[in-house]
Amino acid sequence: MNAPRPVSPFYFGSPDKPLFGCYHAPRPGPEGRCVVVICQPIGHEYINCHRALRQLAVRLSDSGFPVLRFDYFGCGDSSGSTEEGGLLRWVEDISIAITEARHRAAMAQVCLVGLRLGAALSLIAAAGQGDIESLVLWDPVVTGKEYLRELLSVQRELLQSRPKPAKIDNSQHRMEIVGFPLSRFLYGELEKLNLLEITVKPAENILVIQSQPRVGETEWRAHLGQSNSSFEYQHIDAPQTWLPTVDGSLLVPNRILQSVVSWTCGKHS
Repeated sequence: MNAPRPVSPFYFGSPDKPLFGCYHAPRPGPEGRCVVVICQPIGHEYINCHRALRQLAVRLSDSGFPVLRFDYFGCGDSSGSTEEGGLLRWVEDISIAITEARHRAAMAQVCLVGLRLGAALSLIAAAGQGDIESLVLWDPVVTGKEYLRELLSVQRELLQSRPKPAKIDNSQHRMEIVGFPLSRFLYGELEKLNLLEITVKPAENILVIQSQPRVGETEWRAHLGQSNSSFEYQHIDAPQTWLPTVDGSLLVPNRILQSVVSWTCGKHS
């Protein structure tokens, strides 16, 4: 059995506001024709999805693709405080990560893989870049208002099992969602988020994976179908990896991971 290849952790971007990343080098042999950049969700969804996205990076690198995982500014091990984070800043971070990934892998073609809010951010970044080859949107947040309703619903469910008032720090203008602060500034940005307003072609190839039916799914699919991209939609029954579990375990949806790897190989091998 081959020993797992080492993962290279490093900081990149602006020296005064560095971002933390992990680079997964491809296995020796024929390489895929793109470098993959994984765009993570935020808050408790980041924590709950960490194992699954790391496994995805390993599987993609095992299939010959160089992969970069990274933390947005104000998130994870990147610099900055939580209150400094925001959608526009994180879209810029993805662009910085794309440049870094291209440099490290010495490849021009990029495939962005985003989960939940990371999928929304990756689509916005791809639309702004104009030169992204492929885009994988895994259970994307399509509208920020829908996303906020989901976050508040999860918060209410947790408070029912552990009754206590929701924490609101008026001095910092923030609220708490499942143990993570959500600034009023970010809340306002999310209220305005709507992927249906993006009309430019974001990438040559798009894969959408939906693990659960969602409100407005028909309109969302029709919108992407009009983007002039090569578009594929997959519904794969799987647990919602980003939600807290009763026992605190981190789920790995193998069928979805395999589908992402197979699709990427089909487009870029």
